[in-house]
Amino acid sequence: MKTFMTSLAACMMLAAVGTFAQNPNGQFGIGLTLGSGAGAQLTYAINSNFHIGARLGFQSTSVSGESQSQLLFGPFFRYLLSTGGVTPYLYGEFEYSSVSSGGASESTTGLLLGGGVAYYWNASFGIRGEIHLLSLGLDPSSTTFAITPARIGVDWFFGR
Repeated sequence: MKTFMTSLAACMMLAAVGTFAQNPNGQFGIGLTLGSGAGAQLTYAINSNFHIGARLGFQSTSVSGESQSQLLFGPFFRYLLSTGGVTPYLYGEFEYSSVSSGGASESTTGLLLGGGVAYYWNASFGIRGEIHLLSLGLDPSSTTFAITPARIGVDWFFGR
């Protein structure tokens, strides 16, 4: 019975927090994305349903004297399908990636299309998770349909 009461109290608190939730609107934000293509990102919420931005990631590794570095740049958009609370969204990104290893360099470009779910506690702070459903490689040419890779992230919007 004690577990039931604790669960009921937690659900009531989440419902109360959800009543104050609202999507960012007319604000700039910074964020961090983890998972495939991890990096920092800048976002502008044009309105409460449409966000644009860019993700920038850098990784450098060295194993047994062999070093490798990778640079990612990805302008993106999000179209949020509702406002406030748990918000599903559609996602699109143009991705440029450059990998350097042992003096050789290789770059790729592509389009990523997918969706996700975001939750904004208020107009300043939120969390999100997304998956890429379709990856269209432009250079080199390729097409991938899958429910991976997945990313999670946090966003902090300011300016209101």
